[in-house]
Amino acid sequence: MTKWLLAAIAAGAPTVYYAPKKVLETWDWYLDRFRDRPILDVMRDVRLPKNLTVPNPIGPGEVSPTIISIAKHGSYSVGDLADILDRSHQSIGKSIRRLRAQGKIELDRGGFRLK
Repeated sequence: MTKWLLAAIAAGAPTVYYAPKKVLETWDWYLDRFRDRPILDVMRDVRLPKNLTVPNPIGPGEVSPTIISIAKHGSYSVGDLADILDRSHQSIGKSIRRLRAQGKIELDRGGFRLK
């Protein structure tokens, strides 16, 4: 009986040691794959939001400031990204924090763009 107990403890020790690390690695992969990567894809593909703010047109050729910001500077606001990806502002904000910490995006003109 004692031999079996010692064998079980010896077999279980590596599991207890390595399991939390593997769980955290899997969680980081999940967040990157399903939450953060779509934001990077939008920025690389230069996609426009569905609901653009329409300014009061002064004349022909008046363009939305959102389009100028995205097309000229590649800068997206949290609201733009939330609209494009159909996610909440809070969810986009969390992804933005992670991507900035990883050095993949930077703050630019009140929005965010690829580094």
